[in-house]
Amino acid sequence: MNKVCFMLFCCLLLPCFFAKSGAQTLKRKALPRMQLSKTDTLAGAVVNAITPGSAVAGAGIVKGDRILSINGVVLSDAVVLANSLRKLRGGDTVRLQVQRAGTAHPLAISFVPQPAPLETFANLNLERIAITNKYGDVLQAYLTKPKNATGRLPAILFVSWLSCATIELTDLTDNWTKMLRTVAEQSGAVFLRLEKPGVGDSEGIACSDCELQRELNGYEAALRYLKSRADVDTSRLLIFGASLGGSLGPLVGRGHHIKAYVSAVSVYKTWLEHMIELERRRMALSGRSQAEASELMPGYVDFYRAYLHERQTPAAVIKKNPQLGSLWYDAPAHQYGRPAAFYHHVADQNFFAAWASVTAPVLVVAGEHDWIMTLDDSHLLRDELNSIHPGQVSLIVGKGMDHHWTKYGSAKAAFEEKGGVYDEATVALMVDWIKNALQ
Repeated sequence: MNKVCFMLFCCLLLPCFFAKSGAQTLKRKALPRMQLSKTDTLAGAVVNAITPGSAVAGAGIVKGDRILSINGVVLSDAVVLANSLRKLRGGDTVRLQVQRAGTAHPLAISFVPQPAPLETFANLNLERIAITNKYGDVLQAYLTKPKNATGRLPAILFVSWLSCATIELTDLTDNWTKMLRTVAEQSGAVFLRLEKPGVGDSEGIACSDCELQRELNGYEAALRYLKSRADVDTSRLLIFGASLGGSLGPLVGRGHHIKAYVSAVSVYKTWLEHMIELERRRMALSGRSQAEASELMPGYVDFYRAYLHERQTPAAVIKKNPQLGSLWYDAPAHQYGRPAAFYHHVADQNFFAAWASVTAPVLVVAGEHDWIMTLDDSHLLRDELNSIHPGQVSLIVGKGMDHHWTKYGSAKAAFEEKGGVYDEATVALMVDWIKNALQ
């Protein structure tokens, strides 16, 4: 019986989370040191930049080369490219087929990339932990706790965004990274972050093929792991979700004693409503008049109803309704890098019903200029839950803040991402609330 089959067999018998800390638990992702872009008009992916002195530069790859395949996988589209890059591991040989200008036949080039560096903290200890979900995906988790801390500490589980972006905190210029590092460094809690399947060092199914229930099961396993730790005070657990993760928090916490929840820059209406409203906002901020948007909105209503509620792929919707083809701006079977089936399951969720079952204190954080997840949703959730349990929900609105913890002078500037600064004040208010809630 192979390793994956054995894990799946065990999951039928036991609550499925296997966790083991240590630097070598999962092989570290590679740092290929080249920038690639995929175009629809050319085969493969174009090399836009190479880091001088890197292994890939030493192998002879040059700017302008087209990478046709990576380790035998033909780079047919952007999703395949992203998945191929995510599978690379430091120290493993990478085999490329390369088309170079002026050469009649592709070149076979190999190199061995270095492992990516890990995040570091001045006042925190970092553990790398492998957590296995019931599907057999071995997921990389990152746990931080204050140095020299003793006794049982409060703990925070972070439920992350929709995209397949890594949860690692190495890009110190990114405002999501700044926010999460602030929570880790100033909350005084054990803080656990989990990579999605196929992202970073995680193994298993590609994130671009991962459906919602599979992703949720990883967070559920991570929560059970947190509760199993001797250094965690299980009476002081907080679930912190952001973006789509803020909608999913109560689903992850079902059946557990959770002391408090934080839901930031999130959505609470149905996903069908959310996407239709988003399309109107996107068109207006892109410069279309409301009259022009009104001409197009019936088509978007038809498109998203067929896509989300009739559970079709975008390509299938367009095949049956060619007049809707001009409205779609993403992939045939994916949106924002996730499969159509992921959104079918998201569209099934009643987020307000999930939150109505929560009796713990809740903090909702919203951005005034967040055009992706709007302030209106946050007002609705606050008012709804406070009508059930008066005073249950607190709301922090970041003045000028967008979806990415960045302040702008106007909604248009936020949409265009021009002239923004990190919203340190809103993050500080959120961290203060977390600290008080976990006392």
